[in-house]
Amino acid sequence: MTLVYLAVAWVAGIVLARAADLAWQLLPLLGFVAIIALLVWWDERRVRLAALSVLMIGLGAGRLIIAEPRFDENSLASYNGVGWVTLEGVVVGEPDERDNYTNLRVRAERLTLSDGTEREVQGLVLIRTHRYPRRTYGDRLEVAGLLDDPPVYETFSYREYLARQGVYSFMRWGVQVNVLTNDCPRPLLACLFDVKRRAQEVIAQMLPEPQAALLTGILLGIETGIPDELMDAFEATGTSHIIVISGFNITIVSGLFAGLAGRFLQRRRAILLAMAAVAAYTVLVGASAAVVRAALMGVLYLFGRYVGRQSYAPVSLAAAALMMTACNPYTLWDKGFQLSFAATAGLLFYVEPSERLLERALSRLTSADRAQQIVGALSEG
Repeated sequence: MTLVYLAVAWVAGIVLARAADLAWQLLPLLGFVAIIALLVWWDERRVRLAALSVLMIGLGAGRLIIAEPRFDENSLASYNGVGWVTLEGVVVGEPDERDNYTNLRVRAERLTLSDGTEREVQGLVLIRTHRYPRRTYGDRLEVAGLLDDPPVYETFSYREYLARQGVYSFMRWGVQVNVLTNDCPRPLLACLFDVKRRAQEVIAQMLPEPQAALLTGILLGIETGIPDELMDAFEATGTSHIIVISGFNITIVSGLFAGLAGRFLQRRRAILLAMAAVAAYTVLVGASAAVVRAALMGVLYLFGRYVGRQSYAPVSLAAAALMMTACNPYTLWDKGFQLSFAATAGLLFYVEPSERLLERALSRLTSADRAQQIVGALSEG
């Protein structure tokens, strides 16, 4: 459970750094006090845990401070609002295809201003353009249009949403997009995207709508094709989580690959194959916060089997939170991250005590075996 406390301290440090706007000069002092306490009272378990927690608070705060964006003349976002520009860059994410448009995530490399001045720039830009002709991952593009800040709507800040993903610039409608070459920086990633598109096409050929769109959402994480009235029905009945890819999908993938590979490979090699399959599936379906959380917990469970140790779900959940926020501390404000972790924590800390309580109550009315069967059926639902 030590890791659980340390992960909570780490997250508290990130929240504190954002809420209180901490100066980085305070963090070395905080770390110095924690290290002195560790050296002096190492044998005292509670003091040691408290000192480690203080150290993690400082490290979490420092991670957020390091992650704060800093713009200079080489940053693409510094030129938001300057007017018509031409930029050259590479598509670094899977194109997000909607009914009437496509969102392209592009890593900018060169910018030409309206007066002909050229700049070497760095930064990600989201480009909204027509769906056809299709662009693919790895395309090197020349794009002309108005460079601006992402919009803020009345009920949703698209600017904050993109900022959590490192995107601070936006180009929409009216842009002119020319494909120069295809660099394909990561062939394996391009292969996964091709598999995903092919799978989507096969599902569309096998099933009518809206069944095809629903299956595509459940298996591949592509929810844009699901009709609004169907999504409204899922939300109204409280079953929209069925569409969202999370732990259930990861469990199926890991179990399927571990079971099949176990017929032909040694147990440890089968587990390694299952771990690779979970990682590939996570990338395939878009690696949202909920999917990454489930994948990390699944991989930790498989790793425990690999080394012959039993995993402890609360520790796995804490480790997943720690790893995700270490990579990107702004993930902490992602709604998918918050809901996924809250739901999983609820299952871990609420369900088992509730089952025991209900079993004891039902045992007074019927046999212990029958009470266990009833509770098992209820909790499974």
